[in-house]
Amino acid sequence: MKILFSMHGEAGHHLGTFRLARALVSRGHRVTYLGLPRVRQLVEDQGFAFIEFAGDLFATPGDGQESPAGEALFRRYTTAIVDGNLDACLLSARPDLLLCDSFLWYVALRALRLGIPTIQISTSLFLFDNARIPPAVTSLRPGRGLLSALRISLAWKLMHLRYLVTKRLASRLFGAYRAPLRMHHLTDTFLWVARQSGVRLRRNVTYLQDEIGPHLILPELVLCPAAFQLPGPRAKQRRHCGDFIDFQRQEPPLPFDPSGRTTILCSLGTSAGAYGQARRFFAAVAEASALTPELFFVLHISDPALIGAFASSANLLVVPWISQLTLLRHAAVMVHHGGLNSIMECVQNDVPMVILPCARDQPGNAVRAAHHQLALTAEARSITAERLRQLIGEAMADPGLKRGLRRMKEQIERERGLQQAVAFIEGFTADFTAGGDIDEP
Repeated sequence: MKILFSMHGEAGHHLGTFRLARALVSRGHRVTYLGLPRVRQLVEDQGFAFIEFAGDLFATPGDGQESPAGEALFRRYTTAIVDGNLDACLLSARPDLLLCDSFLWYVALRALRLGIPTIQISTSLFLFDNARIPPAVTSLRPGRGLLSALRISLAWKLMHLRYLVTKRLASRLFGAYRAPLRMHHLTDTFLWVARQSGVRLRRNVTYLQDEIGPHLILPELVLCPAAFQLPGPRAKQRRHCGDFIDFQRQEPPLPFDPSGRTTILCSLGTSAGAYGQARRFFAAVAEASALTPELFFVLHISDPALIGAFASSANLLVVPWISQLTLLRHAAVMVHHGGLNSIMECVQNDVPMVILPCARDQPGNAVRAAHHQLALTAEARSITAERLRQLIGEAMADPGLKRGLRRMKEQIERERGLQQAVAFIEGFTADFTAGGDIDEP
């Protein structure tokens, strides 16, 4: 079977798919990736074929060309989605099946138009209105009884209201989110692409409004163990693939020898520049390292605009990139933002965590990690060096975190998510047809 993956253009969305892709290749299937030019190298370094979409809109450094910017780029990009360019990319792989990031509803809509069977992949735990589980964009911790249910219900209502103001109206009035990597928030563009694709939609029947925007109702693989979710009802179309960490991932060697060091890995992931708390976090790490000479800190700063403000020292290594999976085999604690990839890589390596969520689904991930005794949590916007030192010391000494990590790892092994995901994909024969009328904005 020829299987085409199409994932959102951030590295984190791809990293979680590589183990599944390798498992499919080992079963005799042919795997190809479709995406933006910025992830080509990442994909090809893992040994997979890559089809580039809209490469002409993104200049390559040193080629003397300039990329369009702002609204001009957005219009040309959305035009390429519906004018046949994306269709040609999809068809060039001659796929029997598309595994499509839930953020990339426009790819799924064009695949539906072309009659390509499609399964969604989610790299987050974003949900829809739920009676017992609060939105992942909040740090609300569920409890028992009527009061907790009322708080959760109110949180969902406020979340939808906030979405209407901060995303939908902000897009119409100020042009917010009108960019290729942020357009998954745009309901109006979602409906426009559906109309251009001849796909009829009905809200709550063929699509839902989730925590970040429109979400097609299709069979779906979630790259996260079911055991990590909070207790509560779950969508029937969702299947979990919890053992998704790719231990065969190709990484460069570490830039230092970790032997004999008590290493603390600190990172806000690959999108640090998008977080307003980033500079405060990095400064706290740098100061904490100066106050704790017995520990060796590795500080990953992915934002070129920020990394120049922090220098390495005798027990602080500042790097723009780190082989995280390799380093976690030697780390005593990881301090991070709460990305699912980082959480699960720590679980697989028995590394206690300190989570300082910044945005997106990170607050909800932090709540889940604390609920399952995998991590200590704090507010990134108010973190200090002294508080960070305290949390790192507590995480290193807390036997409850080690027990929680072992328990989660055992639950992941019992779920056999990877095997179930492969079996689901191989048995997938459903013919998806979206029906009904399009909801108007």
